[in-house]
Amino acid sequence: MKSDDDLKNAGFTESGAKRYAAATTAYCDELFAKSIALGDRDKAPDTAREVTHDHVRGAAAVLAVRGQEGQSNLQVWCQVGEYICAALAGVGGGKLDKTWGVVIFGLSLTVGVVLFVTRNTRSRAK
Repeated sequence: MKSDDDLKNAGFTESGAKRYAAATTAYCDELFAKSIALGDRDKAPDTAREVTHDHVRGAAAVLAVRGQEGQSNLQVWCQVGEYICAALAGVGGGKLDKTWGVVIFGLSLTVGVVLFVTRNTRSRAK
């Protein structure tokens, strides 16, 4: 981990340096836990755990891939729903002089916003 002076010289603000320190600590904790889990997986039941270079490298690879995973099925369907709601809002918005146009516009706008918030909340939770 970089020192406070290294971060300051690199242009990190105080809040940026705090976030960097928190993120590296969290990463190290996850790397440690996954390395131990891989070491436990490969050991015989009656032997002591040995965490090797390969276990640490494997744990780092798992953490790297996790950040690159695609969207979940729920996120994909929420995004599809957003597109449909946007199209329906356009149709309803073009007919605001009619009752059905106002209803379609209002409902599709509301549902579209809910889908957008759901999708983005799920993506940040990963």
